[in-house]
Amino acid sequence: MNYRNRFVALALLNAALMLPLTYVLGADAAVDPAVGTWTLDLAKSKLDPNQPALKSSVRTYTSTADGLKVSIHSVDADGTHDTGSTFTYDGKPHPVSGPTDYDTIAVTRVGTNQSKTKLIMSGKVIGHLTRVVSKDGKTMTITVDETNAKGTKVHEVTVYERQ
Repeated sequence: MNYRNRFVALALLNAALMLPLTYVLGADAAVDPAVGTWTLDLAKSKLDPNQPALKSSVRTYTSTADGLKVSIHSVDADGTHDTGSTFTYDGKPHPVSGPTDYDTIAVTRVGTNQSKTKLIMSGKVIGHLTRVVSKDGKTMTITVDETNAKGTKVHEVTVYERQ
């Protein structure tokens, strides 16, 4: 078998193996740069003084048959908090579990490395979140603008490093 035929055969084999994976995970999840575990870099983050002082946070994004699952484990001045959601980039509401100022998120992809999320409480949009993964895939920046449950406007920029 000559070089060209081997190249074509390997390309077809690769496509055949990836097609079921893409079908199971969804086209977005198969290439999502957010997939992985991310640890908060407090020194690079700009936390809102109106929020409980964040001590640490770990975000884990996992591809699932239902979309992208995010699990967030945070420690702040009030204690330990675990929140999460499974969503797709369809802009439709997806439930959030755990203690947050919102009970639903609606996520859309606005670029290969960027998504925008509406934070929703009882059907009302109370804020927005933008997630950007750097081109080198090592840093994720999350910007949140919301009105919390106490009616206070919150603006935070948190920076995470890939683990």
